[in-house]
Amino acid sequence: MDKKDYESSIDNGVGQFAAEASTEVTDEIPLFEPSAYPEEQRELILECNRRIEEANSKYRIAMFREDMFAKGLKAGMYFCTFDRDEKLLSFEFNDETRQMLGYEGLEDLPNEFDSWVKTLVPEEKEGIVKLFWDSVRMHRELPDITHATYRMQKKDGSIIWVTGAGRFIRRPDDGSLEIYMGCYRDITAQMEREEYLKIIEAVGRVFNFTLFIDVKDMSYRMISTNEYVEQIPKDPDALEFLKRNVDASVAENFRKSLYDWLNKDLILAALEEHGSTSMEFYSASANRWFNGMFMIGDRNEDGSIAHIVYGCQDNTDVKLQNLAQQKIISEFETEIYVDSLSQIRNRRFLDEKLIYEPCHAVVMADIDLFKIVNDTLGHKSGDEAIRKVALLLEQSVRKEDVVLRYGGDEFMMVFFDISREDLGHKLSAIKSRLETIRIENSPEARITMSFGGAYGTGLVRNLIETADQALYESKKIRNTYTIFDA
Repeated sequence: MDKKDYESSIDNGVGQFAAEASTEVTDEIPLFEPSAYPEEQRELILECNRRIEEANSKYRIAMFREDMFAKGLKAGMYFCTFDRDEKLLSFEFNDETRQMLGYEGLEDLPNEFDSWVKTLVPEEKEGIVKLFWDSVRMHRELPDITHATYRMQKKDGSIIWVTGAGRFIRRPDDGSLEIYMGCYRDITAQMEREEYLKIIEAVGRVFNFTLFIDVKDMSYRMISTNEYVEQIPKDPDALEFLKRNVDASVAENFRKSLYDWLNKDLILAALEEHGSTSMEFYSASANRWFNGMFMIGDRNEDGSIAHIVYGCQDNTDVKLQNLAQQKIISEFETEIYVDSLSQIRNRRFLDEKLIYEPCHAVVMADIDLFKIVNDTLGHKSGDEAIRKVALLLEQSVRKEDVVLRYGGDEFMMVFFDISREDLGHKLSAIKSRLETIRIENSPEARITMSFGGAYGTGLVRNLIETADQALYESKKIRNTYTIFDA
C-alpha cells in the first residue's frame, strides 16, 4: 500500500482521520561518535551511547506526554514501543483510559495490544486494526501527528465515540519508529448531539410541517411550517394543535380516524412497538394528499421516550402515481385473473395469488346435475346458469372474501374472518337464494347446489382437500351443505 492508497483507506474507513505536523524535541544529549576514539575505548563509548539513547528516549516520552496533555487530551492515553525492526515491544494504557472504558486496573484490562483490539466495536475491528498496522508500516511517509475519531466498546457492552491524537516518535539517528503514543477523549455526547441535529434538520427538509414534541407536557417547537398551518390558532398542547389543523383543513370523511389516531397513549405504544406510526389524509383546503407521521425523537436515560417528532409530508404525486399503477395492475389482473364467462376470479388467481394465504374457511361448491341442464336446455342456458350463480355467490360474501370459478360448474369460496356458526348460516342463506335464479326461456328450470366447507385457521391450500371431502358427502344428497373441521 502506498501513501495514496493509505489515505484512500482512511477516507473510506470506519473512522474519521486527519493529520498534522508536530514540534520537534531537539534539546537532547548528543551521542558520541565512536570512530573519534581509540579502538580499545569504542566498546565503552557504545555502552555510553546506549545509556544516553535510553535517557534521551525517556526524556522524549516525558516531553511528548506533557505536550499532548497540554493540548487538552487528558481523558486517556495509550503507549506503544518498538524495536529497531519496528516490531511491537510493549503496549500500555493509562488509568484514565481504563476508567473511560469501565475497566478496573491492570488485571481487568492488561497492558497488551490485544486489550486495545478487544475494546473496538466488533464489526469495525478489522478495519481499524489494519489502519493501525498500515500506519506503522509506512509511518515515515506520514506526518508526526494523526487524529482519529472512531467507536470503542466499554466493558458493559455500550458503545462510545472517542477522538484523539496519535504521535509517531522516531529515532533521531535512523528514523525508525521508537514510540507510538496517543490520547483519547470521550466525545459520545457531542457526536450524538451532532447526529441528532442532522436528523432534526433532515426531518424539517423532508416534511413541510414538523413539530418537535416534549412527551412530558406535550409542549412543542415548530421545526418547519406551511401557509395552511400558519392560519391555525396555536395551542400549547401539540395534539390539540394538530386537531385544530384537522378541523380547519382536512376533508370531513378523514377527521374521525385522525382524531382517534391523535391519542398520546396510542402513539407512544405504537412508537415502542414499531418505531413510527403514520396516517394518510386529504386536505380539502390545499386540495392535496398528505401523510402524517410520528417518530421517536430521543429517549431519557431510563429508556423511556423523551421527545417525539411529528412530520406532515405532501405525497400527492406519489399517491397519483400509485393510483395510476394500481389502475394498470387492475387492468392486467382483469385480463389474466378473471374468468371470461362468469366474470369472477379464475383458477389461475387461486394458484398464483391465493393458495398460500391464511384463512378461516374454504368452501367448494358445484351445480347439481349440471350435465342434465346442459343436455336438456342447451349450452347457452348452461352458460347463463354459471353466470347467474357466480353473481349470486359474489354478492353473498364480504368484499374481503374471494369467490372464484374452480372449473366447469365448480366454484370455490374463501373466507378470511368468519365463525363456524356464521359459515353455516351463510351457506344456508345462499342455498335459499339459489331458488330465485331463473333461466331465460326455461322458467321451469331450478338451480340447486351442493356445498362442502372446511373450517379452521390455515393456508388455503391445506383446507382444499377437506372441503372436497365435505362436498363429496353433500353430493350424496344434493342441495345441501356439509362442514368439516380442518
